[in-house]
Amino acid sequence: MQRTSIAPEKNRAFTLIELLVVIAIIAVLAALAFPITKTVLSRGDASKCVANQRQIVMGIILFAQENNGLPPYITQGWYWNARLSRATNNSPAPTLPYMPYHPSASTDRPKGGNSIWICPANNPFKTNNPIRDCSYGIIQAIYPNADNSSRVPLIKLDKPSRTVALGDCSLNAQSSARIGRDSDIAKVHNGGANFAFFDGHVEFFNPVPAYTNGIFKRTGGN
Repeated sequence: MQRTSIAPEKNRAFTLIELLVVIAIIAVLAALAFPITKTVLSRGDASKCVANQRQIVMGIILFAQENNGLPPYITQGWYWNARLSRATNNSPAPTLPYMPYHPSASTDRPKGGNSIWICPANNPFKTNNPIRDCSYGIIQAIYPNADNSSRVPLIKLDKPSRTVALGDCSLNAQSSARIGRDSDIAKVHNGGANFAFFDGHVEFFNPVPAYTNGIFKRTGGN
């Protein structure tokens, strides 16, 4: 009778060395992919911010066309951005019905970052104590006060395409939703910031132009 030998089955489990090699490879790939992913997300936030500012500055221009050439103003507790919203808590303040809801304009509208009034890279609703419902600021030199005499009619701007209308505003700005000094600018896009001009276009600046006496250096505007 012929004997047959049965070979023992090979162990199909991974060895410790193989597992360590796989983990090391995954760690290296993750380390390489993280900066790329972060850059892509940052560019996405910056693009969304540009789109937001473009819509808002067009709303400012339309507001001026319907209000004797004057931009929106701050008075009676209503900030300029609320005056461009579809709803302002039933206030008689002038509004533009075609602009999106202001985040705090109505109790049935949820607050958050899904709004043109909020820059995704500078979202105040993600902070522990959100104090702003708009992360963009108008330029204080253009419309510093509430009365009509202090606001500059847009028709008087010599260089609207080089005059900043609004930009990324720091959540710690001295005056809510207004830029009046360098520290009011939010450099949230990899050290730079977006600025909208009175002709409707938006530009990215890095480094950010200095704000001195109501003028942004390097922009060449009013």
